[in-house]
Amino acid sequence: MKAHKIFGIGLSRTGTTSLQFALKQLGFKTFHYPMVIYSDNDYRICDQFEAFCDSPIPLVYPELDRRYPGSKFILTTRNKTAWLDSMEWMLVHGKVKWGWGPVVHRYHQAFYGTKKFNQTILAQKYDEFHQEVADYFQARPQDLLYLNIDQGIDVAQLCEFLDVPPKNIEFPRRNKRKMMPMKRRILYELYSPLRQVADYLKPIIKRNQFKL
Repeated sequence: MKAHKIFGIGLSRTGTTSLQFALKQLGFKTFHYPMVIYSDNDYRICDQFEAFCDSPIPLVYPELDRRYPGSKFILTTRNKTAWLDSMEWMLVHGKVKWGWGPVVHRYHQAFYGTKKFNQTILAQKYDEFHQEVADYFQARPQDLLYLNIDQGIDVAQLCEFLDVPPKNIEFPRRNKRKMMPMKRRILYELYSPLRQVADYLKPIIKRNQFKL
């Protein structure tokens, strides 16, 4: 019998996209990066899918646990040094590659404590978050699965945890790094203030439209 919901609560750059792809192959209706939960405090997307991975799940997993009792949680993790190196890429090049808007930067500030690469802050967050998850599930170890992506993924273990028949699936490496040219990075930074203004004006314009 499948779990009520499945939530990947691993930090960014810990194989969350690959986990989502694997869950999809196991037959779960998946959704990656449900940022609307954070941006609009809107959890209705969770009623439409079975499995969710990536931001903002690590921030709101206790609330998701409350809303969807009986769910399963998967913590993807990796060596901290390698994670910090990957986070540096994400916060310098990744933001340009994916064209992050103000909402994503606000999320990083709220969850990680910084929207720019700061090794000290991020290293502390890494330790605190993993301890927090361990403490939260201490009395419910059956609801949490640790997947260390440095050691490869034991698909049989994943299937057993989710109570689904064993299946041979791929667990490909996703979201590989790509360095952004300096010109593109500069343009991103130049346009960021304009995107912040647009983000601020959007709800104001929407409210005024209803008044017309």
